[in-house]
Amino acid sequence: MSNQHWMGDSPEIGSLPIDQLILPGSHDSGMDKLADSLTLLQETTQDVPCIEQIRGGIRVLDLRVRANREYTPDSPNRYKLFHLNTSGRTLLGDVIHELQQFYANPDSAREIIILDFHQLDNFSDKEHQWLLELLDRTLGGRIVPYALSHLTVGQLWREFPGKTVVIAYNHWQRGPHWPGVRHGWSGEDTLSTDELKAFMDQAAGGIRYSSGLRSIQCAKYNKVLYTADDFSDRIDQWFDSQDLDSYIQQFTIINTDWSLRSRIVEHCIHACRLRGTAQQQD
Repeated sequence: MSNQHWMGDSPEIGSLPIDQLILPGSHDSGMDKLADSLTLLQETTQDVPCIEQIRGGIRVLDLRVRANREYTPDSPNRYKLFHLNTSGRTLLGDVIHELQQFYANPDSAREIIILDFHQLDNFSDKEHQWLLELLDRTLGGRIVPYALSHLTVGQLWREFPGKTVVIAYNHWQRGPHWPGVRHGWSGEDTLSTDELKAFMDQAAGGIRYSSGLRSIQCAKYNKVLYTADDFSDRIDQWFDSQDLDSYIQQFTIINTDWSLRSRIVEHCIHACRLRGTAQQQD
């Protein structure tokens, strides 16, 4: 069964506001193996481009954007995705235009995508203004402003059809958009899986019961090669969704590397439906 339109196929989630959804996210979303300019294995964190992650069910993109001032502000190459170096992926071509095509399909009309502008490099106040103007110009009618954050997904679907894109902008100069996602990160890159799980256990309560968009960074690097680790088997074990007492219920956004290798999307869908059904019954 395809996960491309899982939110529209899950009416149960209509009882939840966006910040209470349990959503699969990708860590360092723009650093995929198919990117033309990405040459360092140490910076590769995903198998496929952002839009293919979305089609696979991922609903939160962790975007690190660098302003490339050798290009004019209206150039599609002005804003590129990066970690340490750029992957060659552009915000305009590889995220915004691809999302416009995604939403051209009527079956996508209820899919809520969070664009987490996590890092903004080489930005001045004017640069923030230019980027925000670009977002408003290209996604304007689809953007869910922060003023509507109190509404449930069902209310958005009914009262504001077509508003499906959340801009979470990690800077005070964000205009009408949502504050940046608060990331639960251990502060260390080369944890063991047991150490990562211990950190998540400690962080879980604060994430579950706080408001706003918040994530757990379920990602780490290998100690020897310093490449993004694939521990999909442990992710499936930890986040297996069975009932409302399952571990996954303590989280909202779960960011992983190699996001489509595990069953994190399926786990989040099941957990989200359970939470939504429970909310309906309260």
